[in-house]
Parts: sequence; C-alpha cells; structure tokens
Amino acid sequence: MSRVPQASTESTPREAAVANPRVAALLVALLSVLATFIWQAATVHFNYGGNWTGLFCTGDVRPVPPELAANTYIFKSSTGYDGQFYRYVAHDPWFQKGLWRYHDTARWRSWRILMPALAWLVAGGQSRYIDAAYIAVMLLFVGLGTYWLGRYAASHGWHSAWGLGFLLLPATFISIDRLTIDVALAALCAGFVWYSRRESTVGLYAVLVLAGLARETGLLLVAAGCLHELWNRRWRRAVLFATAALPVLVWFRIVAVQTARMGRSLGALSLGVSVPRWLFQYPLVGIIMALFRAEPYPVKPPLLQVVQAVDVLALCGFLFALVLAVWGLWRRRFDREQWVALCFVALALVLSIPGYWRHVYGYGRPLTPLVFVVGLRVFAGARWWVLVPILLMDLRMAVQMSPQILGILRGLI
Repeated sequence: MSRVPQASTESTPREAAVANPRVAALLVALLSVLATFIWQAATVHFNYGGNWTGLFCTGDVRPVPPELAANTYIFKSSTGYDGQFYRYVAHDPWFQKGLWRYHDTARWRSWRILMPALAWLVAGGQSRYIDAAYIAVMLLFVGLGTYWLGRYAASHGWHSAWGLGFLLLPATFISIDRLTIDVALAALCAGFVWYSRRESTVGLYAVLVLAGLARETGLLLVAAGCLHELWNRRWRRAVLFATAALPVLVWFRIVAVQTARMGRSLGALSLGVSVPRWLFQYPLVGIIMALFRAEPYPVKPPLLQVVQAVDVLALCGFLFALVLAVWGLWRRRFDREQWVALCFVALALVLSIPGYWRHVYGYGRPLTPLVFVVGLRVFAGARWWVLVPILLMDLRMAVQMSPQILGILRGLI
C-alpha cells in the first residue's frame, strides 16, 4: 500500500487525493469483514470441529448455563476467557433468565452491554440465533472501524486501504480471536477521530453515546470530547457532549439495582465491586515490575523463553507508546486526539498491579485507544516508529494464535 500524492485543489480536507474515498473505504471495509470471516471460518473448521462457539473460549472450570451447555465447545482444564461471559449477557441482557449466576463478575460484564444487546436485537431475542448474531455484530464493528480509519487516512492524502490497519489493533485482533466486546470501542474510537476531523457534531455525539455502553472506559472518550470543548471555551458543546454519558449512567443504575437484588441470594463476590483491585495500588510501578516477572507458561524450553521474550517486547512496545503519547502532549497542538491520549495515559498509570500487565491480551484491550491515537500520527507526517508499539503487541498476539495457525495449515496440507 503506497501513499497517494496529495491533491492541490481546494476540495474537502485533502480527500481529492483519493478518488471516491467513500466508495474506496467501503470496499476496504467489506474486504476486512470478508478476511475476518474467512479466518474465523477456517479456525472453527480445523480447530473447533466446526463448532462456532469455540470462538467464545468457554472453559470447564466454571459451570456453563444448562440451556447453552449442549452446543458449547468446551476447552478442557481451562477457565476460558471473557467472551464466554459476554455470550451469556447476550442470551440474557435484561436479567430475565438468571444467566448472571454463571458470570465471574455480573456487574462488570453487564455494564458492557452494547455488543450483547445488539446481538439480542439482531436475533429478535431468539436464543438459537443469538450466537450467530453476536458474531455478525462483531463483524459489523470490524467493518465500521476499517471504514472510519480508511476515511481518516484518505482525508490526510493516504489510500483508503490503510483502513485495514484497524485489523492490527490489539482490541480488534483479540476480539476476532476470542469474541470479546473491545472491538466495538476500538471502532467507535476510529469513528471519534474521523468525525472530529470532519467536525461533525451529530457523528461525534452518536459515537460518544455508544462508547460508554461498549465498555466503561469509553467514558474517557466522552471526557476527551468535553475537555476539548472546555479548552476552547465552547461551553454549550461541552454540556452537549457531557449529556452523552447519561444513557450510560442510566444503564449503570439499572445494573446496580439488578445486581443488588441478586446480591441478596449470591453475595457480593459474584457481582464485582465498583472499584476493581487492580486500580491505584502501584501507579506506573506495576508496569515496570511486570517487566521483571516472567510468566510461568506450561511449555518447555526453548519455547518458554521465546514466549517470555515476546511478552517483554510487547510490554516494551506499550511503554514506548506511553512515552510517545506523553512527549506529544508537549510537542503537538491539543486537538481531540491529544485529549484521548491524555485520558488513556492517565488510565494506564492507575492500572497498577503487576498481574494486570502480564499478558497483552489483558492490558492491550482497554488501552487500544492509546496506541491507536499514537499510531495515527503517521498520517500527519510522523516517523514510522509510532507504529512500533502496535507491531510489537501484534507479534505477541501472533505467537498466542500460532497453535490455531498450525492447526489450519495441517488441515490444509
């Protein structure tokens, strides 16, 4: 993919550099959806025996809801991964079936309602269609993120095909692998920077309303939007963007009421707490401590040393992104992207305990907006090394997915 020469005309922000940028971005988005679906279909066929629920990564350590157990692909001797709980939310988003009993933390999982609720709506509430609808919603956000990033690239005079870079973001990569909800916030972050560039109040407001429903850290996008308006003394727009948090707060209140009712029979441990234990304990120090605490993976040398080495590389990549973000706060004008960087730098500093930083699948998802806005600087003329954090994190995720890749290759050969 090569950079397209910039146009010398006075059309809308440099989009004349790319012919039909909207159509080109749409085609690239369709390509990303198709590529994602082909990958998932391949790994499901060759690694999960054709059972698409394998993508939710459900373990056998926790009980599976009886109504879902028969058709669920189970990973033996495993706790599974977060996607299994969002699947349960999608099957019971309004707390009617009691599937919250099978969550690890019912409150936190239910907060992140956007993708599960959309899956429920697409399926018309029919349980037999919800798993497929959830995958379809995930693919929708892959397409949206690619489209918005392609439009953003084109507006800087780059080809819309650079929108495919959305697939390389940690949140996207991991959501494709394990059907987590983080791809939704990553896509909305791409929408945020695109509509910021267009100064579209309607587009920005819609993205901000959805961001907090996708994940509670999406409220940092709302904060960034409000801070930008306050910084520029546009008080009415600041108040307007602040109201984007209201649907999120209403939903949080509904969840609080429901989980309080559940707590009378389950106890608080199953519900989660308002402030998780991995916040504020060792600000910044936890990241550094994690660099010197190798994860004891159940594999033999020399593979163990290889995996531990790429763990360190991924974490070093993120630290580099942190440095670039902080450096940029002094070197670049304070646009909305800068406010996003500042908000997520603050989040990174308070994600404290070393255990949180052991694996890129942990810290890479909530902090994708930070590495994303740092990487975006390449479109504005920054050196290629702003992409190094994403590439190093991708390397670690590729190692994680190597058993699936090998399974597909063995099946094809």
